[in-house]
Amino acid sequence: MDLPASSDSRTSVNNAAIPSGGESLYPQLDEFEFLENEEGEVSRSSRSSSPSTGSRPPSASPPPPHAKKYLYPKKEYVEELRPEEIRWFYRQEGDKKWTPFIGYDSLRIECKYREFAYGIGGTNDRNVEMILVRGGLYECDVISRKCYPVYWTGDVTEVMRGMWFYDGTWQPIDEGHAVQIETEHLSHFVGKKIEDFPTIAVKGQKQVIHNIKFRNYYVDWNGVEEIYMFSESASSRLVRHVSKSLGFQKWALQPVDSRFRSNALNVSGTRLQRGYCYEAIMDDKPADINHLVFVIHGIGQKMDTGSIVRCSNDLRDATNKQKMKLYPKFDQTNKRAEFLPVEWRSSLTLDGDIVESITPQKVRGLRTMLNSSAMDILYYTSPLYRSEITRGLYAELNRLFKMFCERHPYFESSGGKVSIVAHSLGAVITYDILSGWNPIRVYDQFLTDVLDEKSKYARGSSEMMAEVDKAKARVEELEALLTALHDRQQKANLAFQIENLFCLGSPLAVFLALRGMRPHGKASQEILLPKSKCQRIFNIYHPADPVAYRLEPLVMKHYYSILPVQVHRCDQTKRVAYTSLRAKAFTVPKSKPDEKTIKTTELTTDETIDLIETGNKENADVMVVETTQTTQTTQQKFSFSGMWSRFGKKSSEPVSSELKVIQKWDKEAEVKAMELEAEPVKMTAKAGDEIDATELEYRLDYQLRESNFENSYISAITSHTAYWSNNDVALFILTHLHPELQES
Repeated sequence: MDLPASSDSRTSVNNAAIPSGGESLYPQLDEFEFLENEEGEVSRSSRSSSPSTGSRPPSASPPPPHAKKYLYPKKEYVEELRPEEIRWFYRQEGDKKWTPFIGYDSLRIECKYREFAYGIGGTNDRNVEMILVRGGLYECDVISRKCYPVYWTGDVTEVMRGMWFYDGTWQPIDEGHAVQIETEHLSHFVGKKIEDFPTIAVKGQKQVIHNIKFRNYYVDWNGVEEIYMFSESASSRLVRHVSKSLGFQKWALQPVDSRFRSNALNVSGTRLQRGYCYEAIMDDKPADINHLVFVIHGIGQKMDTGSIVRCSNDLRDATNKQKMKLYPKFDQTNKRAEFLPVEWRSSLTLDGDIVESITPQKVRGLRTMLNSSAMDILYYTSPLYRSEITRGLYAELNRLFKMFCERHPYFESSGGKVSIVAHSLGAVITYDILSGWNPIRVYDQFLTDVLDEKSKYARGSSEMMAEVDKAKARVEELEALLTALHDRQQKANLAFQIENLFCLGSPLAVFLALRGMRPHGKASQEILLPKSKCQRIFNIYHPADPVAYRLEPLVMKHYYSILPVQVHRCDQTKRVAYTSLRAKAFTVPKSKPDEKTIKTTELTTDETIDLIETGNKENADVMVVETTQTTQTTQQKFSFSGMWSRFGKKSSEPVSSELKVIQKWDKEAEVKAMELEAEPVKMTAKAGDEIDATELEYRLDYQLRESNFENSYISAITSHTAYWSNNDVALFILTHLHPELQES
């Protein structure tokens, strides 16, 4: 009985049944011998015959590291294909090639298929029959042959059952035709002994023992394993006619030695293989998820709905690429991070279409783009729509986390962690949700200051003082009501604890500065966000990103003259742990450049603060690390040789002195950053002050490195949206989601 392969209907997904204990249904790998060919590769072999003569192409999925050639003893008779020999595939809309499911997914889909086909334990509840596949991000409907995303909409993929495959590419034959070929194969050969059909080649054209014709091609059986497909197109018939006229045989001789792959020359046909090149095994499964990462978009999502899904996929692919390249054995720890896109913009109503209706028609395209992107910033700063935006993101985060835990019940019980990667405005909204920032307090402080100022001028008039007191009482009453309302809204916290907050190209610092945040002198992240809400904050930005700002000077003011931490390149041969990198200072001196030449060097933050507090008063506002007095100055004229050597000589031009500081640091950073030895962070306190330390407990600002041929003006346009596929960002996030990787 064959399961119908066409049905487009699909009901809503609530729960996906995940077969448990499936591993016991299949033999373990160490029960059978591992056979290889002469080149050391594992090639597909029919369980009913000698090793296959087909080879695995680069397009086929690579075998799992524990793949073995035989899972069962070699067959003596032709039998039906077992679940392990069948492989299920999926294909994105518009793609031509099919992608195989991993063994774990393919086996579970095949078992569910056979339940339906043979009526074993089947149910009419479509929701129960959905199977989680592709790392738990999609659900497969065996009946409709569709694969649906779990956590977002759209992105529906086709699914196909593969039994017969084209040799060389291992792409599956159309399922309808494959069923007919399999039926013909079993009807003529099932139960027959394999030895009755020897594979040793003989001279001359081989005898066709069976044949089946389709509309555009036909299939010939020259043996149990030797099955060929011939096209009936005009071009193929012409090739066969010319080849026959030139005296070519239809088949070339096949090597007798089975250790070698067959290079049988099929003039116009394609050899078919029964069963996939690698048997599916339950051990071929993804590692358990121990870290869940929500990916939150910024502005512009309305302009390109679904872009955050692509961005999340790019970030997931980039991190997996770096993991496989630099830490290939990490999967053996059975741990991995999963990235889920969070789309909060499309579900919001906001002002409806009022803004669209008041938009002039001139340069309509540009205005529409601005309305769909930059307008989000105005919406969020508006007191009318800010709460709707925060509630939308808050509800979406909790909804996704609940769905995830329903499908991965082990996550919370095994101590799984949750982090957030937020881009642009998304980082600001996320911060406000975590910190519970209340704009009412800002407005109240403003009104209180205004009333205090008015009361100074009203001291001589009892009537005016009474009016001011009445206004203060009214303000306090309104504040109490609004604060109570805000507290009730914030009472329902997120359903999970945040481990890390990665801000990409974030304007969070400028938002906080405009809200009145100032450095408090405490070297702790608590000023920004309590650790009870979030353990670590990472502010990652490109130096040319016009939207990004630094966070560290908001915590400790003197960090404005300390360079941000440089993010390691993914291709560096030696990477020092970020906690071991020493601070580098820089400045633009106030004194005349022809009197002093500023140089950068590496200092601990304690030493730089001592220079500020006890050094020359002329440079009290800047960081002068090392100075050398110059006895005479010379006026330099422009020359190409001088342009390359100016950084090694004294200069009387103000601009050259500034460039000297920055360029020297850029040059030294590449060489010295990898050679620094780990040193403990110095933590000192001043008597009588509440300052815990002169260094931040953890660095907050991390800056990407510019390439040598990068144009700053072009980067200013492209850098803000280029974080998702950046391999340096991917490696940085990977090593902080799994800190043990930094040690290796």
